[in-house]
Amino acid sequence: MQLGGRIMSDLKDFNWTGFWNDVDYAFESYIGKPVTDKDIKDAESELGYTLPAAYIELLNNHNGGVLNKNCFINNNGDCVYVTGIYGIDRDKKNSIFGKFGNEFWISKWKYPPIGIVVADTISGGHDMIFLDYRECGPTGEPKVVRVDQEGDYSITLLADNFGDFIKNLYISIEEITDEEFQSLSDAEKVKLINEQEDLDVDRAMELVTNMGIDNLSPILLSTLGRMYNNNGRAAEAIDLFNRIDEIHRDWSWYYRCGYAHATLAIGESYESEHVQKALQLIETAMKMTKEDHLDKQLGWCCEVVKYLLTQIKPKEYKADYPVIFETIENFYDKKHSKDTTERKDTEDINEYEEINYPTYDVVHWVFNKKTYSREEFSKEYNENVKKYTDDGQADDDDRLEEPEILVTYEAWIESVDQLFDNERVTDEELFEEDKEDGMWQVEIMAHLVADNGTYFTREELLFKLHNLMANKELGDHVFFEGIEYEGHECEGYGLIDNEDGIPVFYTCCGS
Repeated sequence: MQLGGRIMSDLKDFNWTGFWNDVDYAFESYIGKPVTDKDIKDAESELGYTLPAAYIELLNNHNGGVLNKNCFINNNGDCVYVTGIYGIDRDKKNSIFGKFGNEFWISKWKYPPIGIVVADTISGGHDMIFLDYRECGPTGEPKVVRVDQEGDYSITLLADNFGDFIKNLYISIEEITDEEFQSLSDAEKVKLINEQEDLDVDRAMELVTNMGIDNLSPILLSTLGRMYNNNGRAAEAIDLFNRIDEIHRDWSWYYRCGYAHATLAIGESYESEHVQKALQLIETAMKMTKEDHLDKQLGWCCEVVKYLLTQIKPKEYKADYPVIFETIENFYDKKHSKDTTERKDTEDINEYEEINYPTYDVVHWVFNKKTYSREEFSKEYNENVKKYTDDGQADDDDRLEEPEILVTYEAWIESVDQLFDNERVTDEELFEEDKEDGMWQVEIMAHLVADNGTYFTREELLFKLHNLMANKELGDHVFFEGIEYEGHECEGYGLIDNEDGIPVFYTCCGS
């Protein structure tokens, strides 16, 4: 609908309760005096843009301010933490016409002139929220976008209009009260949990359980079960999944329930109850995959078998669970092999035939905090990893024919003292203020030398990789998924001095 040539606001009946955080800082830097029609006309004249009706509705409620509902979530999985919405009071530095307003970000920080800076984020200026008029023109209804200064000013759509942007702001998990959480619809509760970055999982689980298990809908039971799965509470997850009626058991139910049983089945024989239950559920999940999400859903199902049920061999389940066997063989393994080959074919190989390097993506290992002796590692490797390789395949059948290599991997560290003598961080400099929760997220390069001076076996390489990582934090990326050749290095951040260079391999870890 339109009124006076302007699209009517869809915030007319919006409930502003709990939306703003009226702290002293907000009054000092954001909240301006009440607006008049003349203020709006003057602002539009100076900017050269017609302001959205929903934004004007917000100005009439609050001429800018700091947000209490500061977590923006959209249906594409984007999550942005917004500090405040800009008003139009020239006397407030955080407003469209203020010291840190539209002109400042476009002229000083070189943000693209696509419209109006309407909100800032917790990044301190490294990404900003814009009203984007590129498609609609200066008098149309602008979209709301995030512009990432650190990502070469890349532009990401957040909402089709300002009203939708405001309606999709929530209080973050860390700050929301039980009452505020329960006031959301079930879909909003799940959206808040599933798509919030740096989720406080303990608080999320608390918010859901405080509603009472018997009061939870199927979608909330499934969501809580997923969180239990991801936090080592598989048995409790199964209890929750079993509460969901048959009519609501979709693909995700079979996958998540299968995942839980597979977690409890680690180390058990093929005949065990949990192994059989996991395979039954995953087989059913594979049959229920949807075409729109086929690759993702099949991939997740395959990973349950490949990375959790490592103690069983394909020949054991080939006859009983043909869908699993054929999917892993004809979809998962071939896809990963094809991806690796194609990636290598398109890279600059610097006259080295890296395609001949093994990837070791068939090896199954979960990194942990234990530092192994060679004997201890060899025992566990042979018991739990080598079982999954083809019968009769010796460890050095695909040996890495290099006397020394460089490897890189990602980790979190509290101090550079955690680095070994053969390691360097690839970041130029680490600053205390860049730490998150007391840790830096870094890429580490390490120099490894083969014990025999000629080549690495799978076991030797994995042994050395494991002990490098054992004193560092890997988060949930603990599943070894192979190595990828990245080229040759001559210096390796001071680790080597070799004018011909030695190969560098990236260590792939999955969650």
